[in-house]
Amino acid sequence: MGNVTPMKLAETMPAEGTKTPSDALEAELRQIGKRGAVKYDRGELTIEHPTWMKSVGTDYVRLSEVIAEQLVILAASSQNKVDQSELTLLTEMVMGMAPKDHVEMMLAVQMASVHLMSMQMATKSRRETVLQKHEIYVRQTNQLMRTFAAQAEAFKRYRTGGKQVVKVKHVHVHEGGQAIVGNVTKGGGGE
Repeated sequence: MGNVTPMKLAETMPAEGTKTPSDALEAELRQIGKRGAVKYDRGELTIEHPTWMKSVGTDYVRLSEVIAEQLVILAASSQNKVDQSELTLLTEMVMGMAPKDHVEMMLAVQMASVHLMSMQMATKSRRETVLQKHEIYVRQTNQLMRTFAAQAEAFKRYRTGGKQVVKVKHVHVHEGGQAIVGNVTKGGGGE
């Protein structure tokens, strides 16, 4: 497994208002994230650990490596050749969801995987000329897309704690009617 260059501690404190080594490191890590925190080239997996771990919501190095390895396997063809653009797509989809804990990380990885597979099935169905195979690919695409929608809903429910928020954007009040702005509670029945 590859790793990033070890970070060096500053020997002296910088003057107030000047950029610190950690500012430079933070800027570099943002750039790494934009380029892709996980790369696979000639059989070697390189993981930019600080960026990747922060992006997938874990403090566990080995867990972050296993997740990256799983994404590499998903990005590999049947001949075990890794498609770097697919790997980048998968890793950046996960990073874009910004998981905050392990459950969100697992859901984000599953969602990225299902999205990739649904697009692959959709491509196969579009290119297939044999009707029976075409129908199979369309059915599989549909199942994967429904799975993705269910995962997105689960992700949203988990992230919001299951709370639903209803916002009223536009209200019509007809002549003789009343509009109430605020909280309405029922019950109590006092005197």
